[in-house]
Amino acid sequence: MAIPTINLHISGSVIAIYGAVLSTITAAVQIVTHFRDRANLKIRVQNNMEMIGDPRYAKMTLTMMTVVNAGRRPITITGVGAYRLFPQKPFVIPDTRPNCPCELTEGKQMQAIIDEKGVDLSVMESWEAYTSTGGTYRLAVVPWYKRCWNRRKFREQAMAKAESSKLSQ
Repeated sequence: MAIPTINLHISGSVIAIYGAVLSTITAAVQIVTHFRDRANLKIRVQNNMEMIGDPRYAKMTLTMMTVVNAGRRPITITGVGAYRLFPQKPFVIPDTRPNCPCELTEGKQMQAIIDEKGVDLSVMESWEAYTSTGGTYRLAVVPWYKRCWNRRKFREQAMAKAESSKLSQ
């Protein structure tokens, strides 16, 4: 009994198309995984708040800044603060829960509390959270072009101070 032979012809272009499609799908999956797994902080600010039950904050109007890790990767927050419009200086908020530096894993949050009496909220540029790797996550209050102008003014002021200190030495 003779064994039948089967001839199968696959051209090089079919293999090339198959490889291109497979590598494109793999690259797309890797890109989606990268963006899904990165650290992603969300910042929310609420003003005109009142804290009940804590005598430290009795009869104070508070602004609460909440920083939430909405990503999958843990991230360490070293500080939170805000920039104000020029010529007012930026500030750091020291009253945080949990205390800084703190590691935020997936879904965890921290809160920063500040008394509104010492802060004019109408001149806020942005609220910021600073990470241990030098990253800054920002909740913008004013449009981008005002932020650029504001940061430029701060840089110019810093350069003028540096130059004047050089001349005085």
